[in-house]
Amino acid sequence: MLQPVGGGEKMKKLNWNLAYAFALILVILGCSDKSSEKSESDNLLALVNSSSNSASSQGSSMNSLAALPTSTPSDVFLVGAAKTDITGPFVQSSTGYNSPGDQMSGLAMRLFSRAFVVERPGGSRVAIVTNDMLHMYQSVKVGVVKKLQADGYGSAFNNDNVVIFATHDHSAPSNISWYTLFNLFNGVIGFDKVHYNIVVNGTAAAIESAYNARKQARIKFATGTLSGATNNRSSAAYNWNIDKDNFAKNTDETVSLLRFEGTDGSPIGLINWFGVHGTSLGITNRRAHGDNKGYASYLVESTKGNGFIAAFPQTAVGDVSPNQPNPTDITKAFLRPNDIDPSLDPLENPIVHGTKQGAKALEIYDSASSVLTGSIGYRHSHVVWNNKIAVDQNYIGTYSMPWDTNSGNTTCVATIGGGFLAGDEEGAPVDFAKEGDIRNNFVLQNGVWVKQNYSLTNASGAAQILGYLWPLAQIALNSSKYEGCDKEKFTLLPVGEVDSFWFPNPQVPFVPVVLPLQILSIGNTAILTFPFELTTMASRRLRAKVGTTLANGGYSNMVIAGMANAYAQYLATREEYSAQNFEGGFTAYGPWSNAALIQEFDRIAGDLVAGRSTNAGPTPPDLSSQQFIQTWLSQNGIVNDGGNFGTVLTDANASYNKAKDTVSVRFQGSHPRVVQDKKLDGSLSSYYDPNTYTYLEIQKKNGSSWTTVATDNDPYTAYDWVRTGGDLSPTSEVTITWLIRNQQPGTYRVVYNGLAKQFWVFFWTYAKFTGISKEFVLQ
Repeated sequence: MLQPVGGGEKMKKLNWNLAYAFALILVILGCSDKSSEKSESDNLLALVNSSSNSASSQGSSMNSLAALPTSTPSDVFLVGAAKTDITGPFVQSSTGYNSPGDQMSGLAMRLFSRAFVVERPGGSRVAIVTNDMLHMYQSVKVGVVKKLQADGYGSAFNNDNVVIFATHDHSAPSNISWYTLFNLFNGVIGFDKVHYNIVVNGTAAAIESAYNARKQARIKFATGTLSGATNNRSSAAYNWNIDKDNFAKNTDETVSLLRFEGTDGSPIGLINWFGVHGTSLGITNRRAHGDNKGYASYLVESTKGNGFIAAFPQTAVGDVSPNQPNPTDITKAFLRPNDIDPSLDPLENPIVHGTKQGAKALEIYDSASSVLTGSIGYRHSHVVWNNKIAVDQNYIGTYSMPWDTNSGNTTCVATIGGGFLAGDEEGAPVDFAKEGDIRNNFVLQNGVWVKQNYSLTNASGAAQILGYLWPLAQIALNSSKYEGCDKEKFTLLPVGEVDSFWFPNPQVPFVPVVLPLQILSIGNTAILTFPFELTTMASRRLRAKVGTTLANGGYSNMVIAGMANAYAQYLATREEYSAQNFEGGFTAYGPWSNAALIQEFDRIAGDLVAGRSTNAGPTPPDLSSQQFIQTWLSQNGIVNDGGNFGTVLTDANASYNKAKDTVSVRFQGSHPRVVQDKKLDGSLSSYYDPNTYTYLEIQKKNGSSWTTVATDNDPYTAYDWVRTGGDLSPTSEVTITWLIRNQQPGTYRVVYNGLAKQFWVFFWTYAKFTGISKEFVLQ
């Protein structure tokens, strides 16, 4: 999305004004040739494969397969779990808020792919993967399946039995979608092939490692309630729902958990589904971080130890915030923990929110008692939402507006509505009107409902200027042809049929329109996966209708699991869509999207219950060879590093308070992407151990030796990078920060580990270096 949520900080109107004006200029001009196309030999997305790694993985998979049983009691499955580092470029890359012009410049916690492989011996298997990512792009799912096939796992995994979730982490870099909307409206424009390959290779490696780690195990399912951890950030739109009084809360506080343990009692891991935005860190954050779900995983894995894997995917997340409404006005920016308690550092916001999820997960894990038995199944269907899917009135029911008709209702061609220009309560980088103001209205005149179209001249700032130019823009965009289907939505940008005027990528729309719907089943538990951000009430209606169908097949447990396998913006109820708040403006496929989703899932659930195959639908296009717009670094690589690497520019103090203090040390640095480039091409091992490398270390003195007590994955450390001397300067500086919170007294130091890239005459050279602060005392 043009990123939905942010912090309680001031809206960044200027960036958006410039970016949107630029986009409109491109659209209106609508002409160019394909001189930017790359030759076939320069395929941007060629996966980096190591033949030695592939051979070793294949061998271990064959060995493990030979040692595993082909038949077990009904309550014994084969389960494996693993995680891999998928931290992408975290400087000079887009932030998780997609705010044009804003760039990442640091690292606070690493990002991971966590995979579980679950198999019925002699039967089916599924891979359930959760990535610390903003969105799960279709490009990643397609790339991972291709990588698994290339590595020799094609007989075990395919598109249908693999699900990959994104945690919806707004502190994760992006630029890895194949679709223009997500790469154009961004902090850095374009596609980043290095980042893409890091994520794809890492995700595939997690699945392969989990597959190779399978052992006999039991699975338990449990649910619980996590109160006080969420707030509805669009309560005004929620209140339009005619069934709102049927529920005590306007967010779903249900936690659903799968517990995996070996038949010998050894813990394997857990998957914990709970819906909440990854927005504990706000729009001004410039550091990569797993946000609240990343910290929840860290907390549980640290607590359990011994390679325990804890994944925290999403459920209904569309209108759910971890932050608190402003008590003076719920339409104002929500408050984060450090807004409420100024003694907190912003880095502690994910700790506050993530601790709630992690602690509840441990509680539910310990009390889980319902053992799953039976088979494993899956059904997968690609649906072309742009095709105006006819929606049966049975799936609409009473959830309609007075001006709706009882026949001929369909989904719409994907469009973005003007409602998003009002922003949201968490800090989206737009604020041109009050939420809900930018909408077409229906009024009753002489017994007939008449549509009154909104005028952008009623908005403020650049949006108002756009209003005066809108008649010309409408002609260029041909947006008027979508207005009838869009009803209350002020149709701003058609993103489903953009090929007629978008010259860099004329064969594809701005967003994916062939969208994946999937149901996985383990025993009596069904997991519905989809690419949308469902609102709370949209999820409740989906559960009510499809749950009845699944119950007929003995599926008594049901998990609604979003942000899976692709990304397709928001999905609101019919009434919330009519309100046209931020979420309604981003419900791309029109007013009947919720009813269509329920209808399509009911079809797939019926096939699962009946034991028949489901309509697979068309295969999404592989657009790996059509990424003509790359980020500057993806296209050109790193500028030559320069300076006296590792030199301490600002040193630590002599002593600090062991209870609460902050250490900050500044070094002459190098570009951190050098390490990621070398890890990706397999040569980092010439300088560092790729499995243990960390940009920073906090070390404690023990006699004459030093022990590392924190790395760049510690939630209380941060690495910040800045280019000095201009954009093309070779010099840069690195600042390492350590938040001291109740540490043991003693002598410590800060260590910076770097790798510099330098050009000498005709070739590149690489230099490993280390910077070390002076010793300091905690007392």
